[in-house]
Amino acid sequence: EVCYIGGIAKMRGCKEVIKAMELVNKTRLNIAGKYSPESLRDELAGLDGWKYVNEFGYVNREEIVKILNNSFAGIVTYAPLPNHINAQPIKLFEYIAAGIPVIASNFPLWKEIVEKNNCGICVDPFKPEEIAGAINYLCHNKKTAEEMGINGRKIAEKKYNWKIEEQKLLNIYQRILE
Repeated sequence: EVCYIGGIAKMRGCKEVIKAMELVNKTRLNIAGKYSPESLRDELAGLDGWKYVNEFGYVNREEIVKILNNSFAGIVTYAPLPNHINAQPIKLFEYIAAGIPVIASNFPLWKEIVEKNNCGICVDPFKPEEIAGAINYLCHNKKTAEEMGINGRKIAEKKYNWKIEEQKLLNIYQRILE
């Protein structure tokens, strides 16, 4: 099982992820979150890949932890829109903190985070075959996927966490006050 957790919208690549599920072997997609707009759910359910989806709806933190624990990778393949390309989505860091590899959009900033730290695979978010290829690769290379998950967890503990970001924010506030 792989997962997508968060707001479910076309601009977040959900349609391409569902299409990718048609191309993977014996893998299911755990999807949790709210649809935007709600009518998107019916559109996605009409795709052939939907038969490989476990739909959870909007869930609490405890359920998110269960979904993450049952998934061998997390997907964050947003469309290359201006507000995505230089963003650092929380779900990317939630996946790496959970110790699972990430399948992410191939934006330069995301590649720097994911590929530089060897904690996942970056793909073209408009190409379901690349998304499926990454899913299949991680599914069939469990040792590599496990190493990527460990690498992600380590980098989350050392660099990408609130304790470090908190200090950066406090330093900014201090400079503003001075």
